[in-house]
Amino acid sequence: MTWDHKDLWRMNGPNFMVEVSRHSVPVRDEGGCYDSEGPHRWCVYAYIYPKHPHFARFNGTEEMWQEAASCLPLHGGPSFCRKHLNAKGEVTSYQVGADYHHLHDWFFTQHATKQEAAVVFSNAEELHQWLKDAA
Repeated sequence: MTWDHKDLWRMNGPNFMVEVSRHSVPVRDEGGCYDSEGPHRWCVYAYIYPKHPHFARFNGTEEMWQEAASCLPLHGGPSFCRKHLNAKGEVTSYQVGADYHHLHDWFFTQHATKQEAAVVFSNAEELHQWLKDAA
């Protein structure tokens, strides 16, 4: 049995939170590939809570291209949208995010540290400011 490890950084705001995550995957041996992917996978997520004004813009689904998700300043647009529910079935937050594993993102897979992934954190700070301004 092996444990998987994930690094998380979080920044709270008024009725929202922004999170950066990094985890690793095994590197595949892909002979002949001139831009070999590294093991690192970065993601930025916003958790938008019911008292935030932007929360009301969601259409009640987990559709990542709904206007409320796609208008957020995310790398390459949203690639993830999930609604979190409490025991009564009420939505307690919308989690919207983007990964850094698209076409031409191979260099992000090489970044192991917060310092190396400074662009990811800069994008997360931009998202935080956008949500703060929207509040």
